[in-house]
Amino acid sequence: MASMTPPPMLTSPRDDATQLHLAFKGFGCDTAAVINILAHRDGTQRMLIQQEYRALYSKDLRKRLSSELSGNVKRAILLWMNDPAARDATIVRHALSGDSIDLKAATEVICSRTPTQIQHFRQIYFALFGVYMEHDIESQTSGDHKKLLLMYVSTPRYEGPFDAVIVEKDGKTLYKAGEKRLGTDEKTFINIFSGRGRQHLAAVNRAYHDKYGHSLEKAVKKETSGHFKRGLLTILRCADNPGKYFATVLHKAMKGMGTNDTTLIRVIVSRAEIDMQYIKAEYQKQYGRTLNEVSAFFWLSKNSEAELAGVELNLKPCFAELQRFEHPPKSDGSLSFLVVGDWGRRGFYNQSLVALQMGRIGEKLDIDFVVSTGDNFYEDGLNGANDPAFEESFSKIYTAKSLQKQWYSVLGNHDYRGDTLAQLSPLLRKLDSRWLCLRSFIVNAEIAELFFVDTTPFVDDYFNDNDHTYNWRGVFPRNAYLSNLLKDLEKALKESSAKWKIVVGHHAIRSVGHHGDTPELIKHLLPILKANNVDFYMNGHDHCLEHFTSLDSPIQYLTSGAGSKAWRGDVKAAKQRDMKFFYDGQGFMSLQLTSSGQHAEVVFYDVFGRVLHTWRLSKHPAYSSI
Repeated sequence: MASMTPPPMLTSPRDDATQLHLAFKGFGCDTAAVINILAHRDGTQRMLIQQEYRALYSKDLRKRLSSELSGNVKRAILLWMNDPAARDATIVRHALSGDSIDLKAATEVICSRTPTQIQHFRQIYFALFGVYMEHDIESQTSGDHKKLLLMYVSTPRYEGPFDAVIVEKDGKTLYKAGEKRLGTDEKTFINIFSGRGRQHLAAVNRAYHDKYGHSLEKAVKKETSGHFKRGLLTILRCADNPGKYFATVLHKAMKGMGTNDTTLIRVIVSRAEIDMQYIKAEYQKQYGRTLNEVSAFFWLSKNSEAELAGVELNLKPCFAELQRFEHPPKSDGSLSFLVVGDWGRRGFYNQSLVALQMGRIGEKLDIDFVVSTGDNFYEDGLNGANDPAFEESFSKIYTAKSLQKQWYSVLGNHDYRGDTLAQLSPLLRKLDSRWLCLRSFIVNAEIAELFFVDTTPFVDDYFNDNDHTYNWRGVFPRNAYLSNLLKDLEKALKESSAKWKIVVGHHAIRSVGHHGDTPELIKHLLPILKANNVDFYMNGHDHCLEHFTSLDSPIQYLTSGAGSKAWRGDVKAAKQRDMKFFYDGQGFMSLQLTSSGQHAEVVFYDVFGRVLHTWRLSKHPAYSSI
């Protein structure tokens, strides 16, 4: 079963081909844009993109990629452009020919594949390279290793239920051929390992342990050596648990000083459309971390950092750790920014008027950046990186000079109804360098750290919504995604030494607006915020402005989701003890932190820029409300 969830055809192959061509133009190639498109398209989509590219530009896309890319990214992307069988054939061919013979890679691919997969890529091997795979095995390997590989690629194997009687017999036969005698009968090992299916061999391994007190794997390690041993162990481990086998291979490739890039590329690219979800689950189970095969494409770049709109982004290797952006405060150490949410309506519902007042207040406060709390484009997100809604709802609306600063954005539930990857795409940053939207990430502004959290996947109702379609690419398996996110957030909050800790999400923890409190966040997210002394939780979702103060922690709950359509008129409850302010109308919010780091001021504004509510907070701990 494939673990990569390809996007539906929300962007056409022609759009993708056009965007790739744009990525190739200019000084140097926009590698991130190339990766973002191709790493999220399945085999059929990649084939159609290649056809469209040739039709539009009369050039072969593979050749263009080969000339534009370099290093590990080039190797990974060119391999990815093949279907799974062609990838396996290409890996084995390169391993068995050329200047550098890699018997380890050839053995891994051959001995880890099922009979059906082997027969398929054997045919592709001859079609691509004009030579039979057996010929290359014969010429580049030797001894028992050669015999094992040749028999393994040519022997049919039954992959159905095993016969317990034959299992017991094979266990005894292997014991007699190995540990019981002086010297090893390699032929017996070859015959059984190449002639039995995976379920059968896994059962033999268990039976061997029950009868002789240790595993068959231990016997193989004791009785054999070299590439022959590697082949037998690969067959046995993949019979027992292929996900665990590849998780171990990846871990070893990243362990210690440096990494084995060739192994990482081979495993991640070749398994991405086969069983990566199981490999990721096994990796987390064994090593307490989570793999992200798409992130690995970025990590394989030789550059560990990329400059983006004056912000340095550290690209993390393979793990789901939160990406961190450095955004220095003003020269005097102070910080100020605006917060707005639920805005993207092409200027309608007073979005343009709110934007006008944001520009005026932004200039007055000399803001450092803008925070968007999600639902950036209505009603159903963007339909691709070329969707005119991006410019019509963002670039052409927030035109004031003071708003030409970095915008840090999270996704809302409406954004998940469209092409989520389009909003996350570097291609949008080429259209407007202010735009930066990721699922979850950190902005370090020295005096404060802002932790942006992807809250939409927490909400159970969206996964049972028959009226709308949500694009959950990158989220499944959901439980693992949320568990890793919470783990990484908790770790980052604990390690933070910032004077102010601010968490930003789309959904409210406390609200009396239309949607109200979010039970899933109260259960899973709030305990982490309280345990780590978070000062502010900022959100959108409810189309109003709100301020609640926690009665049992320092947290101030701030809703700024009134960037356009508002005035719903359905307040869930009258004034409550923890509610400081509620406004059922359009507007936005600002936050200022003093250079000393001791004081913060929150101000809410309406659509005319009038101050509705001010809250001053001190770390020592006097505060006042106006």
